[in-house]
Amino acid sequence: MTPPASTDEGTSASAPVAAHAATDAWRQANAFAAAADWPAAADCYARIAAAAPGDAAAWIGLAKARGRNGEYRAMHAAAMRAAAAGPRTWPHALALARLLRDLHETRALDALAADLVPRAHEAATDDMVALADLLGGEDLHRTALDWLDRASARDPAHAPAAYLRGSTRLFLGDMPGARDDLERAIARAPHFAHAHRRLSQLRATDRGGARARVDRLLAERAQVAPGSEHDIHFSHALFDELHDLGEHEGAWQALARGAAAKRASLRYDAADDAHLFEAIRAHGSRDFLAGPGHASDADAPRPLFIVGIFRSGTTLLERMLGGHSAIAEGGESMGFAAALRHALDHRARGVVDLETLRRADDIDWPALGAAFMAGNAWRAQGRAWWTEKLPTNALLLGLVARALPDARFVHAWRPPMDVCFSNLRMLYGGFAPWSYEQQELAAWHQGHAALMAHWRAVLGERLLDVAHADLVRAPEHELRRVLAHCGLAFEPGVLQPQRDGGAVATASAAQVRDGIRTPREPDWSPYRAHLGPLAAGLGITLD
Repeated sequence: MTPPASTDEGTSASAPVAAHAATDAWRQANAFAAAADWPAAADCYARIAAAAPGDAAAWIGLAKARGRNGEYRAMHAAAMRAAAAGPRTWPHALALARLLRDLHETRALDALAADLVPRAHEAATDDMVALADLLGGEDLHRTALDWLDRASARDPAHAPAAYLRGSTRLFLGDMPGARDDLERAIARAPHFAHAHRRLSQLRATDRGGARARVDRLLAERAQVAPGSEHDIHFSHALFDELHDLGEHEGAWQALARGAAAKRASLRYDAADDAHLFEAIRAHGSRDFLAGPGHASDADAPRPLFIVGIFRSGTTLLERMLGGHSAIAEGGESMGFAAALRHALDHRARGVVDLETLRRADDIDWPALGAAFMAGNAWRAQGRAWWTEKLPTNALLLGLVARALPDARFVHAWRPPMDVCFSNLRMLYGGFAPWSYEQQELAAWHQGHAALMAHWRAVLGERLLDVAHADLVRAPEHELRRVLAHCGLAFEPGVLQPQRDGGAVATASAAQVRDGIRTPREPDWSPYRAHLGPLAAGLGITLD
């Protein structure tokens, strides 16, 4: 951590001595941090912060050291002290923004971005793009777009700014603007594989340009190292384009190449997840769920948790519910996972791990529920309900149900082959490591299905299943069921997911803006000859 450029010691004779001592303290703290001696670094940063409590840099250093030392609560406390102090430099502001993003302190991150507006002229273009990327990660897409507009005005040739601006405009529903930005990014950096991959998500808006895009993708992929991150993105983009063109053998070869390369880059053991699924079921008994939790005030908004495997229809369902006057779209918030980490003073790898379950016996459940509500009820925007649509909250459903007795749950689902193939064709990065190999994907699906069967048994009427096929075939009937689950009357607005407004930052960002699609032949059907391992893992016999 870089020490502040100036101090507040004043101009007395003792000022040079104090400044020298402060410099020595910073040098020592940074030396401990460089050596990964986090307890010693934390002690040094704590002394600096105590001597200069208005120095955001000291609190940032302390927060980082506490976090590296596994002290989640102390990390959070130091980061919030840094936010209250206000960083004096852009490097410190970005360091604080990364902390706030990591802690999922959405409102504090938004406030920091607002405070930095008068100092935008001090920032390099890369700084503004980095801030916008962090804002987008917390679904603050409109604020992110403001910063990307500034970055693009400053440097129209900045390819990362154009790429991120195009992605953000896609999430906000501006498809022509997104295409313009992404093409601009590619024009400046033809090898920019992430931009090509994002552009492939907009292919439905330019069917006529598909062949030219395929030729460009093939030419660019030929110039990168096989198995590289660029190769992975080019290959997945090629699959999407070739699939839509009906060139299924070439599409499969592209997908197999990209998925195999991505899987090779990840450390993952399916047995660990199988053990975790089993432990979650064992912990989430009916007796456990019957214990006391947080009792909300009668006029407080209530969360509706929408869960399901990725690509199961959760985005469409949330988008439809957001058309109701009493429901706000909360997006894929990590709100409950963050509150749980704070309650446990433990950061799980993912939303839950075995240590989370071990420590859960000591949780003050009413306090956890109250903390979640205090930190997240703003998402309701004055409405009676808000959606929490993080699919992996399925793993936390027992803990959520215990802490929040007033919460309700909806499980979106699709047939196993449909949802699994839809995951196989996606490029998620590292947060769904089970999705790149057929047998591992099947094992995850089966573990998730068993977990949802368990929740169905112990949660009873608090959990409602919604089949994606039923939602698109009979949307009014299904939405009436979901709204009744929340005690709400039907409103026609829920049948218009293609409406303007709102943000969708999932793999369905472009698709959901097209409205409700009628059922069609499964996307996996042309590839049945290649999907034997997936079908076998699911216990399905393909014709």
